This record gives sequence, structure tokens and C-alpha cells, in this order.
Amino acid sequence: MGLVFSLSSSFTPVQAQSTLCGNGSPPDYGFSYASLQPHWTVGWELYASEQAVNRVDRVLDRLDEDAIAQTMILILPEDQVGIRTNCAVHFLRYMKLGLPTGSRKDNGFVFLIVVEPDRIDVHYAVGLGLPALTAPELTNINRAAEATYQSTQSMDQTLTTLVSEFNIVARTNYDPVPSPVSTPEVVDQPAGPAALVLLCGQMCLGLFLFLFLLWMFSQMGGGGTRYYPPNYGPWGGSPWGGSPWRGGVRGFPSGGGRGFPSPRMRGGSGSGRSGRTN
Repeated sequence: MGLVFSLSSSFTPVQAQSTLCGNGSPPDYGFSYASLQPHWTVGWELYASEQAVNRVDRVLDRLDEDAIAQTMILILPEDQVGIRTNCAVHFLRYMKLGLPTGSRKDNGFVFLIVVEPDRIDVHYAVGLGLPALTAPELTNINRAAEATYQSTQSMDQTLTTLVSEFNIVARTNYDPVPSPVSTPEVVDQPAGPAALVLLCGQMCLGLFLFLFLLWMFSQMGGGGTRYYPPNYGPWGGSPWGGSPWRGGVRGFPSGGGRGFPSPRMRGGSGSGRSGRTN
């Protein structure tokens, strides 16, 4: 008589690690996560809702876009974690968090949430490019998240507290780096007779275009009988060539499919150099 095991289809396992997080060594530190993730929060599936994780993404996306901090949250059960402070640092390095160049180089940051039977333990790792973030500020964020979980037993609310408090602290210490904007080139206009010749040329060109468009509209709107191919109509052929549902007509791209954008993937882009941890 064989044994039958039934697994719920909604169950999403946490990544199995042969090496406890925090006990590994370079280059992979025992991790096998993909370098790009669909969310800034990793390992959330057994603990939080996707709605909460999406809210976290919106806050951390803006911090990343403003070049303030490139932040990930790692959630692991206690039996998969060895040295907890090392675990946060190793994950920051493995994911290569932080910008590779510029004034905010190495601005990676990691929160580690270790899930115990009736509580959580929160740790952090700071990239070398974020020296203004002080230990008292960051430790207060850890304690606030732990207190939220203790009182609510809700990882959703805990994540909300964590990113809200971190967003305040990070933006208090660092202003957004403005995106580079190209300065439009100013073309010197010729003066005197040359300017008059240029103006006349522009007016003549404009008049020519106007007459050409007027002629096109006259051909489209009337002026003689035109022949339409068989099956012309709302569901047949088009007088302009081809079916109205192909070739980019009516807003659909001609390359096949509707051109929906790919989901955003999140991860590091630098060296993952880290400094302090707690």
C-alpha cells in the first residue's frame, strides 16, 4: 500500500538552502536566488500578501529612482539562518545592491526578517555609499517593525511599518538626485537680409504643405467615383489596404500581440559593497 501526499496548489515553498544564510562564503554565499526579482521583498510568499508586497515596491521603487537607496527585504524562517547579521550582509553582496557609479555609488541596503514561532527578529546591512544612516535611526526601525508584528501578528502591517519608517529616515538624510536633463540647443537666427530670405522660405514651404493637404482631403472626401474592392465594409477589406485588424490599424501593433510591457524586475546593479550591519 503506497503513501499518498497531497500538496495545496497555493503553497509556494521558500528557497531551500544547503548552507544556512550567514554561514556561506563568496561568491554565492550559499544563495541560488535569481539576480533579478519581481519584487524588492524576497521570500514573502508564506508570510505576506501580494498586495502588501506591491505597496512595498511602490515605496522602494521611488527610493531607487531618486538614487537614495537600492533596498531589498529578505524574509527567512529561523531554521534557514545561521549568523543573522552576516546573513543580511551576504544577501546585499550576493544581489549586488547599490549603484555602480556616481555620487550615490554603493547605496545598497538590506532588511533581514527572521521569522520565529511567535516573533520576528529584524536586522539590516548598509552599503558603503550610505554613511549618513546612523545605527540609532536604523535600530529604531528594526524595533518598530518587531513591535508591530508582536501586536498584530501581521506581516503585511509589519512590512508597511518597516518601509514607511525607512523611507522617512532615508529621505531625511539624503535628497533625491535629479535625473540628467538635456539642455536644448539654441540656434542663432541670422539677421538682416538673410533672415528675410529664411522667413520667405519657411512661408513658401508652409503654403506648399497646406495646398498639398487640401488636395489630399479633396481626393478623400469627394470628386468622382472611386472603386472599392469586394468585401469592403466594417468587417471586410479596407480601401487603404489590408484588413483593419492587421498592420497596426486601430491601435494594435503590427508585430503580433498587443505589446503589453514586460513586468518590472528588481535587483542590484553595482558591486554590493557593504559596510555596517546590525
